[in-house]
Parts: sequence; structure tokens; C-alpha cells
Amino acid sequence: MRKFSVSLAIFIATFSLDAGCSEVPPSNAGGTATHVDPSQEGGDQAAAETTVQDWFGLGDRQLRAGQCQDSVNSFEEGLRRRPAVEPHLWQYGIALFFVKRYADAKALFEKHRRVNPNDVENAAWHYLCVAKATDVDQARKILLPAPDDHRPPMAEILDRLAGGDFKAIEQAVDRFGGLPAHQSAKFYGDLYIGLIADAEGDSATAKAFMAKAAGSNQNHYMADVARVYHQHLSSSTEPLED
Repeated sequence: MRKFSVSLAIFIATFSLDAGCSEVPPSNAGGTATHVDPSQEGGDQAAAETTVQDWFGLGDRQLRAGQCQDSVNSFEEGLRRRPAVEPHLWQYGIALFFVKRYADAKALFEKHRRVNPNDVENAAWHYLCVAKATDVDQARKILLPAPDDHRPPMAEILDRLAGGDFKAIEQAVDRFGGLPAHQSAKFYGDLYIGLIADAEGDSATAKAFMAKAAGSNQNHYMADVARVYHQHLSSSTEPLED
């Protein structure tokens, strides 16, 4: 997902229910949380804040490891303590998708758009969840707008949600051949061709392109999500659950 300017831990620690907050947390939140056992709550405010951070950090790590039901449980423990953070937790929406809570995931991505309106990835995950919960026609009727996401090949991914083939996405990736941005563009192209194909019931294309994304040398949050998704498609069950 699109990168943001402050960490989830800092966001939670400084969030005020009265004042609100104009910032939203970054997609690499899992790397910033401490590894404290969140079940050991302290009695004062500082300890309570640490516990909230730890629940969300644990949810991040569990999602990236493919422990998706555990991830949902951890995010929901954090949200029970700090419900106002929910619109910012796109990671929770992805975990909800993997445990087949499609309607809840759809609602989460709609909330996330209010705080991050230019994210094509959010629109794509919303499309996926609506298609799984109902059908592709309905998903196309309620596509989320996501203007001005200039990361390659996001504009082409957004256009493809409305229908067509994948040529424009692949051509957009190819334009970056030999440039530093090519590896990232190819990863996101492969990931979202796989996701769209899955939404549309094209299992062979979904598996082929998700395997490419999972085999990428990228080492960020969405690369781990691609690996979990690849396992999800390969096993046709909940991915990598304990």
C-alpha cells in the first residue's frame, strides 16, 4: 500500500480522540513495533499505549507470516482498546480477506479510503472483496476512486478493474525495463494481475502471476503479503495457519 509519513506506533501514541489526527500510519508498521507480550497489560496509561502498539505490531507480524486468523484476532484486540484507529488499518482488511470475512474487509477498505483517498491498492483489495462476496459485476459498479497514484503501474491497474485485458499493465511495467524502478513496477504488476484474476475466477492466471510476485526479491510488507497470497491460492485453504 502507499507509504505514509509517520509510524503506526507514533500515530497510536499521539492520537487524540478529541482532536483527531490528519496523519495516517505507514505500510511498514510491522517493523516498528516492539516484541512485548501484549497480554501483559500494565495499569497506567503508558503501559496501555504500549499494549495497543504491541497488539497491532503482533497482527502485522502474524499476517506477514501467514497466520491470518491469529492476525485478525490481534488487530481486533488492539481495536477494542483504540477503535478510532480502524480506518487506518488496511493491514487488518487484508487479514480479513484471507479468513474470508469479505463483507468486513470491504467495509474496512471503504473506511480506509476516507483517510487515504489516492491509493489504487486499496481500490483493488476492495474490488477483490466485493467480487468474492457477490460477483464481478457488482464489484465494478462500486469501484472506489483512487486518483493521482503515480506509482507504476497503478494507473493501469485502476483502469483494469473496470474490465479488459492485462496488456496495459504489462506494457507500463515494460516501459521501466533497465531502470531502477523496474523491479518494483514488475512486482506490483504481477501482484495485482494475480489479484484481479483471482477476483474474476481465472485461477490459472491468478496462480501464475501470484507465483511471480511471491518469487520477487522485494522484501517489504506487500512482498510478504504476496507470498501469503501465493500459498493461499496454492492450497485453496486459509494460508499457513498453525
